Amino acid sequence: MDLSVITHTGGPVLIWRGDDFDRLDLTGPVVANWVNKGVGLFGDYDLGPDFTLFAPLPQGLHWRELVAILSVLLAGGRVVIDSEPPEADFMAIVPLGHETDDSVADAEEVFVFNPPALALSTPVDEDFIDVNSAIRSYPDVTNRRLRATGILDIDGQEIPWTQPDPSAGAGPQGLLVSNSTPLPAEWPRFLQHLLGGGEILLTSRVDDARITDLAHGLGVVHGTLGTWTK
Repeated sequence: MDLSVITHTGGPVLIWRGDDFDRLDLTGPVVANWVNKGVGLFGDYDLGPDFTLFAPLPQGLHWRELVAILSVLLAGGRVVIDSEPPEADFMAIVPLGHETDDSVADAEEVFVFNPPALALSTPVDEDFIDVNSAIRSYPDVTNRRLRATGILDIDGQEIPWTQPDPSAGAGPQGLLVSNSTPLPAEWPRFLQHLLGGGEILLTSRVDDARITDLAHGLGVVHGTLGTWTK
């Protein structure tokens, strides 16, 4: 598992829908570029086997969080998604407004992203890292050899995210919808669907009627992940 498939996948693969109909559609090559930029950003903080990125359990996964998670996992780091921070040294990534939460008080560095799709910067002081601005300064390619060697830890469980999903068939099919943060057991299917060139819709607080409307324009919904909102 690496970026080789989505780098050559045409059309949107990562479709994000935020609050107030905020939207962004990312093609495979663009997702790969952002992941490579993330590798560059975290690489300045010793991204590798001893690097841990903590993402306090979000209600809905943002596309910038997903890019950061992929950057760390493909470059051999560790990602912890939980409500409680790791015991060992860690970095953290949070949306704007959560940078002073107790859960990240002990982080060595706090990366803060501004959620609106087209936000170019994050209004934080010098104690925090403005992800929106900082990540754009890194190249779209990386000289690292990216492999699926990172560790994914969710709710205290180490997730075998690189193991083939027996229910996936020959390849990604249709649109996979995540209406909240995927549950621990759903992450292998989620990441393999995206890295395999399948379409992912990331959103939150969206009801079935809205998903139906989105699907009319985006394609056939093949499955849903996370806590589904009725």
